[in-house]
Amino acid sequence: MWYACSYMSSASSGLENGAFRFDTQAADLYVDSNNASVLTEPAPQGNYAVETRVKLNLPAEDCCFNYVQAGLVIYGDDDNFIKLAHVSIWETRQTEFAKELAPVPEDYPRYGNTVVGPPDEWTYLRIVKRTQAGEELYTAYTSRDGQSWVRGGVWTHQLGNSARIGLVSMGGSGYTANFDYVQVYRLNS
Repeated sequence: MWYACSYMSSASSGLENGAFRFDTQAADLYVDSNNASVLTEPAPQGNYAVETRVKLNLPAEDCCFNYVQAGLVIYGDDDNFIKLAHVSIWETRQTEFAKELAPVPEDYPRYGNTVVGPPDEWTYLRIVKRTQAGEELYTAYTSRDGQSWVRGGVWTHQLGNSARIGLVSMGGSGYTANFDYVQVYRLNS
């Protein structure tokens, strides 16, 4: 069962042409700006993979739809998460793989990111979670066709047994994300 963390109105989401529509919000999950709605469900215990196919109706190029984005999160809370999203940054369209962590020592960065493969009209996003030697490792994968995958970076994070799998659509209003499916797979090891 999926749950909305924060406020999400029925007008901003729903089923449309067989996909889940989630309108972008003028809100975000970034350091001290934690006003975006996150649609979540409990993550399985142990090792797993979560995958979706998302379409974000941003123009393919041009400026400035900065930080409008849609994608997956592995969500501990508003300040502790892993995110893989199709995002607009200035004139570019990227798939961003990010991590936020709190609390942290003074002057220590709370948010970091890297990019994975290029997005397309429909972009496949996959996060694989594995635990090794007590560390939670999160690996990003993206694909433009669902067949050929680009492996991205690996983040470590301690989100624990209460982590949730989530969808986000945020960074500015006026656009729509369509999620074709969300699949979660348990991994054997």
